[in-house]
Amino acid sequence: MEDRIKIIKDSIPLIDLRAPIEFAKGAFPASINIPILNNRQRAQVGIKYKNEGGYAAEKLGFYLLKNERENKVALWKRFIGKNPTTHLYCSRGGKRSQFAKSWLSDNGISVPVIDGGYKALRNTVIEILNSVNNDKKSWVILAGRTGTGKTAIIKNLNSGIDLENLAKHKGSAFGGSLNGQPTTINFENNLASEYIKHTGNILFLEDESVRIGNLIIPNVWYKKMNESKIVIIELSLEERIKNIAQEYVYDPLKNGLSKKNLNSLLQSSLFKIRRRLGLMLYNDISLKIKKILIDSHKSSHGEWIEDLLVNYYDPMYDYQLDLKKDRCLLKSNKTEVINFLIQVEKNQSL
Repeated sequence: MEDRIKIIKDSIPLIDLRAPIEFAKGAFPASINIPILNNRQRAQVGIKYKNEGGYAAEKLGFYLLKNERENKVALWKRFIGKNPTTHLYCSRGGKRSQFAKSWLSDNGISVPVIDGGYKALRNTVIEILNSVNNDKKSWVILAGRTGTGKTAIIKNLNSGIDLENLAKHKGSAFGGSLNGQPTTINFENNLASEYIKHTGNILFLEDESVRIGNLIIPNVWYKKMNESKIVIIELSLEERIKNIAQEYVYDPLKNGLSKKNLNSLLQSSLFKIRRRLGLMLYNDISLKIKKILIDSHKSSHGEWIEDLLVNYYDPMYDYQLDLKKDRCLLKSNKTEVINFLIQVEKNQSL
């Protein structure tokens, strides 16, 4: 257990020997997939094992790899040469790890194999995530209406963990990324890695709903977040509109997204909340976005953003904040909130 925690904490480079289809479901931040068997070969060996047993499956595996061994070893050696502390793992630390270790040993290279493989590492992740029940850290949750810049503040605190960055999503219906989100397993693996590296007695997190896009915050984490002290940042409507326009409109355009594609992205996000908005407001906002981005209408983006904030986000968020007011340490403007958090981080106590 301690060895596996160290591997995760120190971001030890890992060669994942599993097939690409296994790797895609979940892996570790410091791992690279250089498989022994590809997806098709793995399926063939699996069928052979099921029908004829382990010896027949192993024999088939050797046959499938008879002309690939040198190439596999060369790829592993190249990675190990750049990452001397590399460890190997397969699904459970079985045959694939043994073969890889043996083949490398034949080439004069000794590489540790993770006992229990990916399954053991994954179990360690679950134990790390569940350990928050017993940690001695004080959690502080940064809350505030949409557009107050909470994420940027968390990013600038050494004691913060940015859940939205790990989830590759900004948290709201409009927070999706063109590149999509990680799998649930990868989100949890990355979160555990961040947490085990976290030092100090204070942990800052942004106020989130249980779901960030398609991903769900682990139950034990969400429960503790909802029992922790909060700090609420207040910002004027005008400033929040400006922040949202910058983040969701001007930055994507600056980074090369076309107006047509941005319109499609915003319209898709808007469609997700159409029932809550009501048909009239939904159609009105949809038309305003389209006119500005597609029809070159000169209206400000501030109008439709204000419609969303005033009629949808603010009432919903204000209701949630009211339920949390008994846990509030401070409710103030951006400058005072940042100064307070910096002082808490410096003292490592509330």
